[in-house]
Amino acid sequence: MAFPSEATQWKGYQQVKRCARSFRNWHTEKLNTNHFLSELIKKAAAIVLQEMLEAEVTDFLGRGHYERQTEGKESGYRNGYEPCKIKSAEGNICVYKPQVRGSEEPFNSKL
Repeated sequence: MAFPSEATQWKGYQQVKRCARSFRNWHTEKLNTNHFLSELIKKAAAIVLQEMLEAEVTDFLGRGHYERQTEGKESGYRNGYEPCKIKSAEGNICVYKPQVRGSEEPFNSKL
């Protein structure tokens, strides 16, 4: 069994130490600022809002995502997403509003 040379071991040790130092700096920098908490709140709010928009479209169309229409009932169909910004105390939150086409009345979100 061949052991790595001392130079190779030293190089590997330095790389591990550098990675650990950069992670430690990033970790403490992110946790010590309010920016991290603000971003966490915005991401959580975006997820909740996106789920609410999806549920609203499902109720509007009367069927879930990837479900077929019932025979003889034209209630529209999903057609992609449109980016939408919502203002909050933490700043703008970007969500994607589902687009609905082919319905008798236009889809307007209540959010």
